[in-house]
Amino acid sequence: MALSVYVHIPYCLQRCRYCDFTTFEWSEILPPEAYVQWVISEIRNRHKLWKTREIQTLYFGGGTPSLIAPELIVAICRELANAGFRFIPGFECTIEINPATIDEQKLETYLEAGINRFSVGAQTFNETLLKTCGRKHSASDTRKTLELLRKYNLNYSFDLLFALPGQSSQMLLADLDEVLKFRPPHLSAYCLTIPEGHPMSLGRPPEDDQVRMFAQIESALSRIGLQKYEISNFAVPGFESKHNQAYWNDSSYWGLGLSSHSYQRDAGTYGTRFWNPKSLSDYGAQVEVHGESFGSILPPDQSEVLKDFESLTDFAHIFLRTSRGLPVGALRQKFPTELVTMLLERIVLLQKRGLLTFCDDFWQLTGEGQLISNKVFEELTFLAGDVNRPALTQTSSNTYCSV
Repeated sequence: MALSVYVHIPYCLQRCRYCDFTTFEWSEILPPEAYVQWVISEIRNRHKLWKTREIQTLYFGGGTPSLIAPELIVAICRELANAGFRFIPGFECTIEINPATIDEQKLETYLEAGINRFSVGAQTFNETLLKTCGRKHSASDTRKTLELLRKYNLNYSFDLLFALPGQSSQMLLADLDEVLKFRPPHLSAYCLTIPEGHPMSLGRPPEDDQVRMFAQIESALSRIGLQKYEISNFAVPGFESKHNQAYWNDSSYWGLGLSSHSYQRDAGTYGTRFWNPKSLSDYGAQVEVHGESFGSILPPDQSEVLKDFESLTDFAHIFLRTSRGLPVGALRQKFPTELVTMLLERIVLLQKRGLLTFCDDFWQLTGEGQLISNKVFEELTFLAGDVNRPALTQTSSNTYCSV
């Protein structure tokens, strides 16, 4: 099975007020050239972890990858090829870009390197809300970026953030009107997710209004042919994110760079996870260590062999996020009968409450199930030595702000 690769670029123009990713203002840490050299060292030292030499998707995320010199992005692509990896037919290469961080020359460099998909961190066209989020770009910057992508007829995704402090349904509709003018082939709709007591929690729309906002988004996008294929993601058929689908289809992935996570499906009975440190100094020290297995490079607290109940939980959660749902055939193929039975017993209880439905050998969230999907996932979370628990008792909650 081909591999998916994620590369974390932690540089940003600013730290957004709602962000909890491992990112830094670009002027406050080491130069990007030094950081990319660490990523290249990680590729050289750890590429033998992977049996396959085929890559199906490559994703540059952050942070703001478009903030650093495009030649550095090209250098990472080149190093993967030097390590013997081959980009298979239909290969998808995505880079996250923020408005005001890309121009025509930079775009052409990306295209020459094989990047064929762009993820635009626009969030909103409302100037007041952009300032509330701590974003430095303007709505005009967003429009210029989208016009550039349209000029080149490129595949891209639009990030839309909603349920912001002070945001009304009318403000959201104004955002959607602009989105419909540009007709992006893909859109990710994210409800603002922040911890209780966060400064941005004040003045947010009530929970019922947040649910109505998401319904507005879904209705508007349907008018330009974008169909929901995952809880928060919409696409014109054929333009779904292949990289994200790899996560949701239980495929192996390699995370390169600071704080990135990896998953080897074929390592151990149920797979193995490993991850890089969040500290820049610790990451830099580790990637300079030579070795052929992550076990000889990473400390024990940065890897784990998945246990049966952990893998079963992951399997249920990732597949049920998608519109297609959880495939019973793949479930029975991966897990022994007793684990399959334990999961299906809980699923049937959720079906009786109208939260799951069964169609063509797939279990899927119903409309109501999607609205409280966090509670459904909670019910389908397994612990060591788990036994069946009572069925779901709560039938109303905010899903889009918690998943």
